[in-house]
Amino acid sequence: MSFNTVGFSIFGIPPYFFCAVVGLVAAVCLNIILVSSKKYCLQEYMKVLLVSIISMLVFAKLFGCISGIYRAIGVGEPITFDTIKNTGIVFYGGLFGLLVGYYWGLNSKLITVKDPHAIGVLAVCIPLFHAIARVGCFLAGCCHGVESDIFSMPYTIMDDGIVNTANRVPVQLIEAAFNVGIFIYLFVLIRKDDWKNKNLLLRYIVIYSCGRFFLEFIRGDTVRGIIHGISFSQVISVIVWLTLLTITIKNKSKAKEKNI
Repeated sequence: MSFNTVGFSIFGIPPYFFCAVVGLVAAVCLNIILVSSKKYCLQEYMKVLLVSIISMLVFAKLFGCISGIYRAIGVGEPITFDTIKNTGIVFYGGLFGLLVGYYWGLNSKLITVKDPHAIGVLAVCIPLFHAIARVGCFLAGCCHGVESDIFSMPYTIMDDGIVNTANRVPVQLIEAAFNVGIFIYLFVLIRKDDWKNKNLLLRYIVIYSCGRFFLEFIRGDTVRGIIHGISFSQVISVIVWLTLLTITIKNKSKAKEKNI
C-alpha cells in the first residue's frame, strides 16, 4: 500500500481543511446531543461553545507562532517576523484556547445555572474532532512519520518544493486511532450515572499528553520544532504534567489542613 499526498484533494478542497471541518461538525453535533441528554440549557451552552471555538482558533495560531520561534532556535536560524508569520497551527494551543474559552463561558453571564462538571461533556467531544482532523493530516502529508522499514508504507510528500517518497510510519493514523480509543473510553464513562465524579477532562488531558509525548518520537517532520531531540509538543506535555502534579499536591495539602 502506498499513498501520494501531492495534489491530493477532496472535492477540490484541501484534505486537512475538509477533515477539520468534518471533525468540527461531528464534535459539535455530539456536544449538542450530550448537552441535551444531561439536561443543560442547549441555547446557553451553544453560546459558550461558540466563544470557545473562537478562542481555540486564536490560541492555535498563537502557539503556532511560538512553535516557529522554537523551531528557529532548534536549527540555529535568526528569529525574524517571517519566523512568526509563516507558521501553521498547534493542536495544544487550540486545546488550551478551547478550555480557556469554555471555562470563561461557564463562569459568565451566558450561563444562568452554572455547573463546573459540564466541562466533562466538552472533553468527550475533543478526541472525536482530533481523530478526524488527524486523518486530514495524513491525506495532506503534514505531521508525517519518520522513515522506517518497520510498520511503514511508501508515502509521497512535498518537502520544500521537492517531491519525496520514502517508507514512513503513518503516525497520523496511529494518533487518529489513539484518539478514537480515548473518545470511546470517555463516551462510556459519560453515559454512567456518576459521570460527574469521573473528572473526564482530567482523564483526557493525562491520557492524551502521555500518548502525544511518545508519538512525537516517531514523527519525522521538523516544522514543529526540535531542540536537543525534544519537540515543542513534548515540552508542552511535560509542562502539563508538572502543572497537574502541582495542583494535585496543593489540593491534597488543603484537604489535610481541613481534616486537622
